[in-house]
Amino acid sequence: MNSEIIEDGHGCYPWRPVFAWRPVTTITGKRVWWCKLYKRRVWIVWGAYFHMEPEIQYATLFEILES
Repeated sequence: MNSEIIEDGHGCYPWRPVFAWRPVTTITGKRVWWCKLYKRRVWIVWGAYFHMEPEIQYATLFEILES
């Protein structure tokens, strides 16, 4: 299934620093907790029927710099 990430739509916000108190999954699929991360809200568009869902993404600073 094809998907697209919309980063500048209504309700989206850029990366901002947070502290991960509980385990979360980063954009590369790693599970991390008890450390400083960054999070943002984006919209994910699924398939050809234009189904959109909001999603919160977490990343380390190195993952943001690599993308």
